[in-house]
Amino acid sequence: MRAIPSATGPVLLALAAALASPSVVPLAANPTRRPPRMAAPHDTAAANDNRSPAGTYVGDTLVLRLTVATVSWYFVGDSNLPLAVAAFAEEGKTPTIPAPLLRVRTGTPIHVVIRNTFDDTLIVRGLSEKSPAVDSLILLPRATRDVTFSRVRAGTYQYWATLAEWQRNVPLPPQSRRHGLLRPRFDSQLTGAFIVDPPGSTPNDRIFMITETVDQAPPIRDDPRGMPGREFTAINGRSWPYTERLHYTVGDTVHWRIINATFQSHPMHLHGFYFRVDAQGNAEANVDSVYAPAERRMAVTETLKFGGDTRTLTWSPDRTGDWVFHCHLASHVAKLPRIDRPDDIEYPDIHDHGDPDHHALTGMNGLVLGITVGGAGQARTAWHPAKRLRLYVQSDSTARDSARRWGYVLQRGSEPPRDSVESPGPVLLLTRGEPTSIAVVNRTPEPTSVHWHGIELESYYDGVAGWSGSAGHTEPAIRPESTFEAHITPKRAGTFMYHTHFNDMRQQYGGLVGPLIVLEPGEKWDAERELLVMVSDGPHATLRVNGTASPPPRKLRVGSTYRIRLADIAIYQQNLQVRLVRDSSVLAWRAVAKDGFTLPPQQATLRPSHTRVSSGETADFELTPDAPGDLRLEIDRSGKYEFHAAMLLHVIPR
Repeated sequence: MRAIPSATGPVLLALAAALASPSVVPLAANPTRRPPRMAAPHDTAAANDNRSPAGTYVGDTLVLRLTVATVSWYFVGDSNLPLAVAAFAEEGKTPTIPAPLLRVRTGTPIHVVIRNTFDDTLIVRGLSEKSPAVDSLILLPRATRDVTFSRVRAGTYQYWATLAEWQRNVPLPPQSRRHGLLRPRFDSQLTGAFIVDPPGSTPNDRIFMITETVDQAPPIRDDPRGMPGREFTAINGRSWPYTERLHYTVGDTVHWRIINATFQSHPMHLHGFYFRVDAQGNAEANVDSVYAPAERRMAVTETLKFGGDTRTLTWSPDRTGDWVFHCHLASHVAKLPRIDRPDDIEYPDIHDHGDPDHHALTGMNGLVLGITVGGAGQARTAWHPAKRLRLYVQSDSTARDSARRWGYVLQRGSEPPRDSVESPGPVLLLTRGEPTSIAVVNRTPEPTSVHWHGIELESYYDGVAGWSGSAGHTEPAIRPESTFEAHITPKRAGTFMYHTHFNDMRQQYGGLVGPLIVLEPGEKWDAERELLVMVSDGPHATLRVNGTASPPPRKLRVGSTYRIRLADIAIYQQNLQVRLVRDSSVLAWRAVAKDGFTLPPQQATLRPSHTRVSSGETADFELTPDAPGDLRLEIDRSGKYEFHAAMLLHVIPR
């Protein structure tokens, strides 16, 4: 069991829209500054692990009595400053974040009594059989109301509340209000899981709810790297390293329900293993879509969109060690500005406190769950690599640079010059089943690490310094002028990535990213038939495709089949939209892989070439041009088809 260090700041990010006067209050920073018309905090909210359903049964009816109050929320540990937010409590019990778990079987009568203690109107949604995006229960100030209903559809849902005056004072764009789903400030934690089980025994699963709030007042300011500043995120009421530790055994079947109760999307990434997506839902649809076996997809990164997206996931560990499950937006795992300094919006560049070997616990906050897998692992054998690579971590920055530039360089013959960098890094070509040693040589003045994204490998080489491995034997940081040798035997062929997992907001943004391709035995890399499209960060929050804002055109031939490998490794790209067009017509391509996992035949279908990829995702497609002419592979990050990057493809006759 690791000791949890005292964090110096919480998880902060922010909302990139105009907001009204601050409503999330760092209590110790200014104890006299309270949300208007709200009682001063008097209770401390407890973290709700969503294990124990609330309410009591009277006959066959579940009766749940709820109240709301202003609370102190210590989401980064009791030794750090709290926030003042509104929270639900089961009557007579401690308030919790998230709200008390509501869990019943289909058809169960539910009677909910809610007491509003605020001098503001409380609007409650989700407590009916109707869509929680439109139904509402209105409680006037200091009023009590009740509602009786039942649910006939099993699934993963949520209930939540908003305060009318706060919503009026938060000038979100109309398209962002989404029926009250977006609550960015004081009332953002008024949300709870609502699980409806089918008849029979209660499933052995875990429920994880992602919540978020901000404390910036207009004008909203961004971190210099383009990240909106000062945002606080949590899983089941806590921020890493104070989130719950999960313990499993090799061979266990793990079932998770993930609920996104926040105002932005989160690409959730599991290290070391694939998970299966069994179901998905959202508040507006009011239905949990359970996939038929042929429709279930495998992934290492799954994006939950804002406003109530849910997923049901299943996975099974086959290797021991310590792993993480986290949001792949860098600002949701990075160390963040101090809560007691509201004007500080910059994410710290360096924060290892002279102890980089414990970076996972001292240099990370946010949407992270730590996972320990015990049991009998595969017997270790002597390491005899069939292939050896030597990868240099380098920087060509000068004193004039406003931000350090980084890059990876692969040794091809003699050692590369110290000031040479490639951005993104070189394509690393591995072969399925071939033991490969990658010696990572750090020639920069700062510690670093490398995460082999999507690769199924031993925990010790996974790249999270101070966590990967096992208690007492964790992977160290790669210090300046030192070398770390990673052992990788790829289990499957596909498109993967590698990137730093150390001071991500500085190093990953600065260029420490690269593509990793695993080929089948005997297969050769055909640069003419492969279209690698790697999206990463450019200066001032711009996009780069294969390291440039203007990628060179590619020449294709009619009738030849090409593999397009999309990879998004930008630090804050939630839902990039990619499409292939001729003039204004969207062309078709065939999907072949997701996150390096080859799609089964029933999913490897021809479809319109419009797809979404988020940070941490890869997707492979096959294209066979049928006519000469110019094509454009367009990449948009706004959702409005205002394309921010493109690659031109010249199709010539065969």
